[in-house]
Formats: sequence, C-alpha cells, structure tokens
Amino acid sequence: MYNHTNSKKKFNSREIYLQELSDSGKYSNDKIFLLSDSELSLLVNDIVGKHLSTYYGIADGNSFVSADQLTVKSCQGQIAILYHHFKKKDNTIVIDDASTVGVLKSLKLDSSKQTVIFLYSYKLGRLSKSKIDSVISELQKDDSFDYRIVSLDNYDIIH
Repeated sequence: MYNHTNSKKKFNSREIYLQELSDSGKYSNDKIFLLSDSELSLLVNDIVGKHLSTYYGIADGNSFVSADQLTVKSCQGQIAILYHHFKKKDNTIVIDDASTVGVLKSLKLDSSKQTVIFLYSYKLGRLSKSKIDSVISELQKDDSFDYRIVSLDNYDIIH
C-alpha cells in the first residue's frame, strides 16, 4: 500500500487511537476530536456532499467558511489563503453563521481564534498527515491561529 493508504487497523481503545495519532508530538490530544456516531454520520454526509477531503473549513466564535470554496479541495496553499481571507472577513468568500454548522459545537472552539478544521483518517495514509502538518506549520506563527482535527475513524475504534 502506497504511503499506508487504505490500511486496515483496529484500535483497542480511544486512548490507543489518540496516542498513535499524536505520537509524533505534533498534535495535542485536546485538538483531536472523535465525534459521536450520529455527529460523525451528519459530518460525513456534509463531506461527501461537498467533496471535501483533508480540510473542512475555518471558524471563529460567530462565523464559518467551508473548504468547499477551494478550487482544489485538498490544496494546502489554498486553505492557507482561505484562512487569511477569512481572518480579514474578505467579501470574496462566502462566510456563514457558525451556529448553522452543527459539528462546531462539539469542537470546543476558542472564539478569539480562527480555527482551521482538519479531517483525518489513518486510511488516507501519511499524505493526509503531511497536508495537515504543512498548514499547521505555516499558520502557527499567527497568534490568532488554532486548529482542530476531526477523526473519521470511529468504526475502527473498539468502544
């Protein structure tokens, strides 16, 4: 399997899954979210409907911009540009009311920050992590930047 894409694993617990994801030391466990099965189902419907992959969108306390506005939905450069447009509340992007995006309630967002929401599954291989890493690396210099990683791997974690 190329870059561990489509690998199949079972994780014996949520803690083991989080440990493996944060093992590199790059991600803090408080930034990684495993949604309930019903929340995940709603999110997956949104992801599929909008053809999203690594990036879900960007939010602050009141506003949300979806990554479906990206020309290439998995482009690190485009999500970074979208972040800067969102931060400036640029009128060239469509900004929605954050209260209309159900998943945001579960992500414990800091309303004083602009939070990039990443989508992660180990089945997408190392490329997925590298796309997340590069955006975090570029934007973490900005004091108002924050991030959340939403796991899509619920069904591979033994509850």
